[in-house]
Amino acid sequence: MKKNHAVITADMVNSTIFTREKTTEWLSEMIDLLRENPAFDWALKPEIYRGDSFQGVLKNSNEAMHAAILARASMRAHAKNTDLRVAIGIGKTEQLTDRAGTSDGEAFRLSGHLADNIRKQKARIGIALPTPSEPLSATLDLLETLIENWTTSQSEVIVALLLKKNINQISEQLGISQPAASQRVASSKWWAIENFLATFPKHLSLYTKQKS
Repeated sequence: MKKNHAVITADMVNSTIFTREKTTEWLSEMIDLLRENPAFDWALKPEIYRGDSFQGVLKNSNEAMHAAILARASMRAHAKNTDLRVAIGIGKTEQLTDRAGTSDGEAFRLSGHLADNIRKQKARIGIALPTPSEPLSATLDLLETLIENWTTSQSEVIVALLLKKNINQISEQLGISQPAASQRVASSKWWAIENFLATFPKHLSLYTKQKS
């Protein structure tokens, strides 16, 4: 039986207030982070489409939340008003070609429908599953209360942490003291994000284990 894939469809928030050169640069930088990170096993690597959007397909749906949070933190690290809306569709991919735009299947349809409607919800990360998943959606609302308050400096730290950097490496990378780096980690509530990511596969299995 085919495993579930995770189709990630995302678009940049407030892209019109920045130059096209800036949005392209920031999106390209973020997509490189996603493509090159060994934590992700891509069936189709993310690629930009329509200028301020991207789509990619993960073979392992358990990795989807890690990718979504990394993408948002990377974008939010650039400027105060930058962010992403991320629509994750989890299900089968009946037709998987060499490009997301020409592929099809349950996961693509779920992600596409959610991407069209995500502006109606407060959380900027959404998950669409073949079965009802309101408790998981409620958890994403709580996650949003953390992410929406990250400053650009805190977002930089979150990116580094998601890339498995330690405090010493973060302080060297950002040119700040280790106590200052530790303070940013604490103020970003990394402990809660780390715990959420560690338990996300268990949350997800409650809705997908019979579909896998």
